[in-house]
Amino acid sequence: MTTLYRYKIEYKSEDGDTDVRLIEYPVVRETEYTYFIKLPTYAVFSGKLKRVSKNAYTTFAYCTKEKAKEHFIRRTQRRIEWFDFWKEECQKGLEIIKGIK
Repeated sequence: MTTLYRYKIEYKSEDGDTDVRLIEYPVVRETEYTYFIKLPTYAVFSGKLKRVSKNAYTTFAYCTKEKAKEHFIRRTQRRIEWFDFWKEECQKGLEIIKGIK
């Protein structure tokens, strides 16, 4: 049985610290170009099948832990870039509104 992998951030809560968790998704069905995985019970669309491309550069889950790790790093760095961009935009907006009488 084929398994796909995805790393996920477990965000800080009252009773724990931030952590990174490796999620394993068993493949339910497979075609020439696609894997179908079943989402876990805690997911928003639990029980639904999710289509995962076999040869896409960026996809939801990967066939090796190393590829999943590389994608997690790319995904998280991109997320940080967006947060930095929006932080600057919000600060500019506050400066503008303070100047309006």
